[in-house]
Amino acid sequence: MNKVVYSILLFLLISCSNKPENDDKEKIILERIEYIYNLRDLINDSIWNGVSDIDFDLPLIYYTDTACYITNPTEKIIALFQANLFFKNENLKIYKTYLIDEFPFHMETSIEFGNDTISYNFQSPVMNCSSVEITKQTIPDVNSTELWSTMVLHEYFHGFQFKHLPYQTYIKSAISNFSQDSLKSIYKSNDWFQESVDKENILLLKALSSNNSEEIIQLIDSILITRDKRRNETMTKLNIDISEIENIYETMEGSARYVEFSLYKLFANGIMNSNDIKSDTLFKNYDYFKNFELENEEWLYLTEKTTYYYATGFNTIRLLDKLNLEYKIRLFKEEKLTLENILEEYKNKR
Repeated sequence: MNKVVYSILLFLLISCSNKPENDDKEKIILERIEYIYNLRDLINDSIWNGVSDIDFDLPLIYYTDTACYITNPTEKIIALFQANLFFKNENLKIYKTYLIDEFPFHMETSIEFGNDTISYNFQSPVMNCSSVEITKQTIPDVNSTELWSTMVLHEYFHGFQFKHLPYQTYIKSAISNFSQDSLKSIYKSNDWFQESVDKENILLLKALSSNNSEEIIQLIDSILITRDKRRNETMTKLNIDISEIENIYETMEGSARYVEFSLYKLFANGIMNSNDIKSDTLFKNYDYFKNFELENEEWLYLTEKTTYYYATGFNTIRLLDKLNLEYKIRLFKEEKLTLENILEEYKNKR
């Protein structure tokens, strides 16, 4: 990342007086939290400008087995959970409180879209993440702080999306009666639907590998035709119009996966300092990423290996990059804009 992670010495010099002096576990927690916020700055500088703007800052709740550590909370959160200031520097204020719920695992940006105005995340996104240790117990393959961080930043990016208030309002109304699980179920339960989605994704991958501009336009046209046919068939056979909701989730999850993947690439290229978290035995000096090759990570880009719209969204964004389209300055600011809209615009202008 462009901004050097602060050393433990600097951490001590600028921290508030109530920082623990001898608790190694809490020192690691603080290092991990600052590490996440430095990665957020890296994303802002290298991947998606605007992510670290103060207007898009959101609280982060870090869960251990015994307590929650809440970074940059709202006044509502502080009062609701009787949280006490634990540490601060010029960028972060971290509060400590009791475990605020009984769920065994957290890795999500939560937001209350209903009528529960008392809720700590009512119309205001909050990033919730379990510690590296709890995550490792729950998902054994996530066995390092660096790999854990890519999951956290994927979810944090959803908070960035929801902090765009017009977009949040649109999402709230659009998804109220249709969940992600419904789309997943349609894909898994209907062979004709799955075959069409997988075909669409193959066309996306062909467009990504092509260097012929005319062929790319033809492939984009085929992608959109295949998609329209599948949605019409879904309406005919299942009496469900998935057009809007599929576009929403594809854009939302595809862009978050793109951010996650981009961190993989940066780590693989040695962007981060190998001594970022000196006290953390689960910090593995980016060993996992040293031999990273996209083609070996099929869960990123193949619809049959993941939730399908994560893959189609991720591949569509990569295609927009290939076409040098400036989509990042528009997504989420133009509340109803989707990745499909941008592809259609490009095709229609050619």
